[in-house]
This record gives sequence, C-alpha cells and structure tokens, in this order.
Amino acid sequence: MKRLWGNRLQPVMLAMLAMIMIAGCGGGNNDSPKGDDAAAKGNNQGSTAKGSVQTKLKVYVPSNVEEFPSGTDLNKNEIVDYIKEKTGFDIEWEMQPKESVDQKINIMMASGDTPDLIITGSKSIYANLAQQGLLAPLDEALNEHGPRIMETVPADTWKAVTYNDSIYAIAVPQNQSSTMGMLVRTDILDELGIPIPKTLDEYSAALKTIHEKKSASGLIPLLGGAADGNGDAFGYIQSFSGAFGLGAQYVVEGDKVVHTYTQPAAKEYLSYMSKLHADGILDREFPVNKNPNIQEKLVSGQAAMATVGWADAKGIIEAFKEKNPNGKLELIHPPVGADGQYGYQKNTPVRVYMLIPKASAKVKEVVQFINNYMAEDILNVVSYGWEGKHYNMKDGVVVASEEAENIRYRIYYQLWDTEKNFLNRVALKGFSPYYDPLKEYPTYTEITNYAPPIPEVEENSQALLDLTNEYFIKIITGALPLDAFDEYVSKWNSLGGEASLKAINEWYQTFK
Repeated sequence: MKRLWGNRLQPVMLAMLAMIMIAGCGGGNNDSPKGDDAAAKGNNQGSTAKGSVQTKLKVYVPSNVEEFPSGTDLNKNEIVDYIKEKTGFDIEWEMQPKESVDQKINIMMASGDTPDLIITGSKSIYANLAQQGLLAPLDEALNEHGPRIMETVPADTWKAVTYNDSIYAIAVPQNQSSTMGMLVRTDILDELGIPIPKTLDEYSAALKTIHEKKSASGLIPLLGGAADGNGDAFGYIQSFSGAFGLGAQYVVEGDKVVHTYTQPAAKEYLSYMSKLHADGILDREFPVNKNPNIQEKLVSGQAAMATVGWADAKGIIEAFKEKNPNGKLELIHPPVGADGQYGYQKNTPVRVYMLIPKASAKVKEVVQFINNYMAEDILNVVSYGWEGKHYNMKDGVVVASEEAENIRYRIYYQLWDTEKNFLNRVALKGFSPYYDPLKEYPTYTEITNYAPPIPEVEENSQALLDLTNEYFIKIITGALPLDAFDEYVSKWNSLGGEASLKAINEWYQTFK
C-alpha cells in the first residue's frame, strides 16, 4: 500500500487513544428533528411492513480499546437494537483487526467475500481500492436514496472521493479544526526575563538565551523527533517549518500548485534548523526521538519547547504539573516568519471514508441505511446514550452520568459525527483548554487532500517521501552539507516529483 502524497506524520495522529476516548464519551442534546424532508425522501426502510424481514447488511468497522459488558457483544447490545429499530436495517457488525488493516482489507477485496460497507479513515485504502476498480460507483444511489447525505457533504469534499468522474465513497466531512501547537516552558521564560516570543527572531533569541543560561543544567531548548513511523523529518518541529512556508507539501500559489519542499524557502529552513542543531539548541537525539521520548522529556521537565498535538497536550501538561508543581507548560502562538507565515497544515476535508465494495449486491440499501442513520436522534444516542439514563441536561449542557461508562462501546457504531457533538465531547473530557486556543493556527491547505487518486502521484509518493526524509534529516543534523539540498531537488524531480507535480497541476485546473 502506497502512502498518499499529502500525508505527514503529525503528533496529533499519535494521540489517537485520547481522541478515541473523546469520540466515545457524552455531551450534546437529545432534541429530535421535527420533520426532516431529507429523511422522508431517503427513508426507504430495510423492511416494508411491520413484522417483515429486514434487509441484512454487513458493516466492517475499525477496532477500538473499548470492551463490552458481560452479556453483550458487538452484535448484541442496546445500541445495536436501537440502530436496527430506527434505520429499519438488520446490521451484522464486524470489527477490523488492530494491526495490518490495509492487508486484511486487500485480501478480503481480492477474494470477493466482502462486507457491504467498510468504514476507514485512510485515504490510501480508498485510493488503492478505487484505482483497482474494486469499489461500487455511488452517484445514482446517492441521488436517489441519499438526500440527507448529499445535503450534508460540501461540494469540494465530494471531489475528494470522485475518481474518473464517479463517486466511489461516501465522504464524512471533517469536524475538527485544531491540529497542533507550540508547547513552551513559560516558567523558564519568566525566570530568564524572556517575553513570550511570537516572531521567528524572538523565538531564536529566546532559544539562544535558554541554551546559554540553562544548558549546564541539562535543559534541552527545543525538542524534535524524526523517528515516528517510517521517519518524519518535520516531527515535533512543525512550528518552525510553518514559519518558512513549509506548513504543507503541495500548496496553491497564484494560479498553480507548487511543491514547497523543493522551493528556495525550504533551503532557508534547513539552514536555520541545521544551525539550531549545530549550536546544541535542537535536541541531539532528534533523529531517533519518537512520541514516547518527546512526552517523557516534556513531562520530566527536560525540555523547554516542542510542537505537539492538542490531544497530547492535555496529558503532557497535567503530568508535568504533578512532577513540577511550580512549573508552567503552556501552549503559545507558533513562530511567525519574515513573510508573516506561520502555523500548521489543516485537517483533511474527509474525516471518514465509507466504502461499498463492488462485490456487494446492496449498494442502494447501504446508502439508504446511512441516510437513515444520519437522523439526529440516532446520532445523539450513538454519541451520548439516553437522556435520564446516560446523561442529564443542566443549564443547557449535557452532563454524563456514571451509567454512561457502561456504554463506552458505542464508539464502534459512530459512523457519522458532527462538529457540535465533537466539541461537546471535547468539553466534557476537559480537552477544550487545549483544543480551542489552537483553532487559528492551521493555516496551510494541503491542496492534494481535495484531489482524487492521481496515478502519477500514487506511483511515486512513497519514494519521494523517503527521499525528503533522508535528505532533510541528514542536512539538519550535519550529516550532509546544506548544498546537498540542490542534489535533493534534482533527485526529487527525476524520481517522479516533476511528473507528480505536473499531474497535480493538471488536476488543479479542473478543481479551482
């Protein structure tokens, strides 16, 4: 399976456990819609009369950490019964493995023995299956049986799941805006008389002073970690790449798409970061640090700054306070570069891909099921349970009861989510102070996130990503001189980068 072109491993992705917990806890309201035209038009039930046999659908959902209380299981519990009653479809739920999901799905699809609906957050899985012709085209079924779906999903989001002029996935729109932020030991800044930095120059001066005054005590001015996954040259230093215009890989400038990593600004960025490393400001263990190392160093008070995801920030700050009661670890504005650039890549426009295998004979029925499932009362129950039992309303705010802990497994059935429900859960779990302040910082749009699978890009993406990681990590750490950047650009073009960029620009002319 090839990795998609716009993907970059981010700390927020490494905090999936925390985000999963948010997805499975309560908050919101239980008001039912009063007359929904879209529901009425698309509410073709799986059974046509009382007592008749409901249409059975097999749905393949992601794995999770939540367990089922005694006497219940994935296909036997009150949430399942409610979904069956309200949608009119008899759903057989099957859970994906915790590991090697791509491989499992590929084997399943190749065998022809497939479920009727696959739920995934992976664009690479969608793109791979669409290119192989293994997914059912959905245009006709959506137009006839999915009015609520069609009205909810923005037009540009549909473009991201359109391949060869046909829609091959139901796109669940993104409901999150924050991504990551700059986490800083502000107590150290106070101690040294350093004002809260904002510009890149102010950050540079602050880091230099911290190094001069605190290096003898073992304090690391700036953390970075390039060893997550298959390597990530931007790991935990994205705040600085954003100040140089490298917040996303492919961005629109004027009337065309450019590849930021091969622009002159990228060389300036590498020059800046390599000096930080040479001066002992950037952690010497940058090439080998992974997420656990980053968290450990922050929690123990060994480091002054790092870029972290919002879902990681809460646990890090709370654990830090336990170990360092007098310390202050806070999220602040990321550095602003000379051209006013700052921030991080925005989340992808598609949060979840709903895939209907071509081998399924129930395309229409799956679309009907999803359209029915999107009713507000169903979304509320799947998100929060039942009012009076699993939560109560207090001053217009939902307060989860102890009984809500008994239906934490409802996360398995959360096929669709809204921004309102997500933010409610963020607040109830205490993540709002770490999520809300970061909303303004995702400023870069990775334009390829809106693109369908592009063969040239798919073919070359992994090799180009590996090349970028290799050269950038080596240049930053001094294993290669800065002049090696020019060699990197030449290799990037010859290994398929030039062809990829051309194909992306050809697509963009049809998108803009």
